Amino acid sequence: MASENDDILDYDDFTEGSDDYRVTPADFADIFVIPSDWNVSTLRGELDEIVDLDPAFQRRSVWSLAAKSKFIESLILGIPIPQILLAESHEQRNHYLVLDGKQRLLTIKEFFQGRLSDGVKFRLTGLNDLSRLNGRDWDGIVIDFPKDARAIDAAQIRTAIIRGWRNDNILYEIFHRLNSGSVRLSPMELRMALVRGPFIASVVRKTSEEAAIQAMLGLRVPDKRMRDVEIAIRHMAFNDGRVVYAGNLKEFLDEYCRLRNVDYARQGENLSDLDELNAAIAIGLEAFGPKFFSRRYLPDESKFDRPFNRAAFDVIAGSLVNRAVQDAVRKKPESFVKLWQQACDDANFRRAIEVTTKSIDATRERFTTWYGFIKKAITLIYLFL
Repeated sequence: MASENDDILDYDDFTEGSDDYRVTPADFADIFVIPSDWNVSTLRGELDEIVDLDPAFQRRSVWSLAAKSKFIESLILGIPIPQILLAESHEQRNHYLVLDGKQRLLTIKEFFQGRLSDGVKFRLTGLNDLSRLNGRDWDGIVIDFPKDARAIDAAQIRTAIIRGWRNDNILYEIFHRLNSGSVRLSPMELRMALVRGPFIASVVRKTSEEAAIQAMLGLRVPDKRMRDVEIAIRHMAFNDGRVVYAGNLKEFLDEYCRLRNVDYARQGENLSDLDELNAAIAIGLEAFGPKFFSRRYLPDESKFDRPFNRAAFDVIAGSLVNRAVQDAVRKKPESFVKLWQQACDDANFRRAIEVTTKSIDATRERFTTWYGFIKKAITLIYLFL
């Protein structure tokens, strides 16, 4: 199910992909897959104990209530559902990370608890084949339709468990391949399970509350694929400077999240840099407007490209956290926009945000070039000319 803004967010090569994971055929040599089918009755009794369904993830549940209801209907009708793929955790025996099927497992959990992640009561809706169950929750079905309740409990959930994996690059590679079709997921939800700690969960919560980042991405609610979280954490990592970007985005973000988990252990929660980012986004939106902020400017066509561009966002947002830049933009926002258009007229800069965005050279080129434009403009009488 596509996010409402799938056509707004671009999929440039600065997003994580298979080239970040650096796995070889030898890395898969020790992997083995074990079929371990469960029925719903068994699964619902052990779900919280064996599978990581992080509360922060649950707040970003992708499926609608109608889709969840259809899934429950399929269990009763005995319609085959896609296999769930788990990986056994290295940290805890008989505990699993979900590579494919998290929405299905979350739906089972919510249905038997009787409430959705947002607190709304889980009552089935939109059912055609079993319309008698519309408006019913689990407790009501047990009382009024015991045969259907037994069918749900007895339904088989086909499951495969991966064991013997050597490092998390393998899981990212499998995850990437599973989600390389028409609906592309952010690796951030897998990172939440592999890089455990309070940092990502706090960013998920904080970005859910911030209107600026949602407005920038054309969202009315937090992005269900957590791409807003990915964008925020990448910005924080580049501006922090303690982790050096070496051309591998996955390793860069993983290492940074681990570092921030250590910060939490020492100092407690401190997301002041995320507050600064949201303030910067608000200023950028006011200067450019929501349709043009963090978009490439196409000089040959004298217009802004439509999709949100992550590489463009990194450098613009990076400059806008500077107080002197903020002051100048507030005074002359149109000059700031003109400055961005001039930067996009530079062939090397344009290539660094369009073609080879993930390389070290391209990353250095776009930050150096844009910050050079900013420094020169600030120097000239503290205004953009």
